[in-house]
Amino acid sequence: MPRSRLDASPRWHVLLGLAAGVLALHLLLLSGGVSSWSLDLLDSPEPNAGLAPVPADPTTPPDTAAASPPDVPPPVTTSTVRWIVPKPVPPAPPPPPKPKPQVVKKPPPPAPEPEEPPPVEIAEAPPEPPPEEPEPTPTPPAEVAPPPEPAPETPATSAAATGAAQESASETDATLRDAQVPPSADLRYDVSADSKGMPYSARGHLKWEQDGQRYKTSMEISVLFLGSLTQTSEGQINAKGLVPERFTDRKRSERAAHFDHATQRIRYSNNAPDAPLLPGVQDRLTVNLQLAALFNAQPSAFREGQTLRLPVSGVDASEIWLFQVGPQTRLTVPAGDFEVRKLTRSPRRPYDRMVEVWLAPALHHLPVRMRVTEPNGDYFDLQLRTPPETGAASPPPQ
Repeated sequence: MPRSRLDASPRWHVLLGLAAGVLALHLLLLSGGVSSWSLDLLDSPEPNAGLAPVPADPTTPPDTAAASPPDVPPPVTTSTVRWIVPKPVPPAPPPPPKPKPQVVKKPPPPAPEPEEPPPVEIAEAPPEPPPEEPEPTPTPPAEVAPPPEPAPETPATSAAATGAAQESASETDATLRDAQVPPSADLRYDVSADSKGMPYSARGHLKWEQDGQRYKTSMEISVLFLGSLTQTSEGQINAKGLVPERFTDRKRSERAAHFDHATQRIRYSNNAPDAPLLPGVQDRLTVNLQLAALFNAQPSAFREGQTLRLPVSGVDASEIWLFQVGPQTRLTVPAGDFEVRKLTRSPRRPYDRMVEVWLAPALHHLPVRMRVTEPNGDYFDLQLRTPPETGAASPPPQ
């Protein structure tokens, strides 16, 4: 019995040794795992605070506990590295734009200019010309031309000059002669025309109305399938004939000329520049009626070859028309055979139109034929179709 106890004691020592070895092995393994724990304890001020000491087994004898420390590896120390990342520095604001340099123009220095005039103010230059000028100044008597002065004193020369002035005045003042407007009438015409090489026929109607104080007239030319051309005029009547106040021309749109006698200007509706209102001015419709009024008042005053000056205005400009008086002849038109006086306005410039008019004394010098030829050869020719019915002639206004 005692022998069995002695045999059993060594077994417990072996077991304790094995236990110590296992503990040592555990400590060794635990010492290797501390480093992984330290990663989770970066915020701990003491790296070994998370490791609890392993208590000694109370059953272990004192000599075994004393012998175990040499087997424990040295403690592993870990260091905690804290990365301090500086705050990003805000970008510096962009520099303000530089102001554009203002170019200040310096005024030109006035100093050099006053310095130049002094040479001009040399008092020596003026005195030299004066002595030379007095010599030519006596010569003006030669320029005064003594011969022209005696000329007015010579009766023959004076008469010739007066005659020439009167002849020139008669041509220019033909528009200001006394006139007697024809009586009211309706005149209908057959129209033959050519436009750009294409001939065509039309009908024309001239309506003329007057009461001795005022007048109103219109001309309409109607072309089948092509429309019509209409002109109108109205105004006053005085001792010199017709005084237009408004003239219109309508083909596609209406254009007008206004005769402002208060301001002596002709104003146009198409914004063309104003024209001066000359004495006796007519429009393109009344010009033939004014010629009739002049011949009614003094038929014998106009001789063959004489030139009549008439200012005539359209709807955009005014110009002087010169009419050449032709001989008295006979003319046959659809309305019959008439004795006529022909007047011709010949073109003076390349773009002027030629106007021909035949006045019949039997019809108070109303036109029995009118022909207008354009610079490019286009024309229209109006011939009286039927004899007109006319009223009694009105006496000229006083």
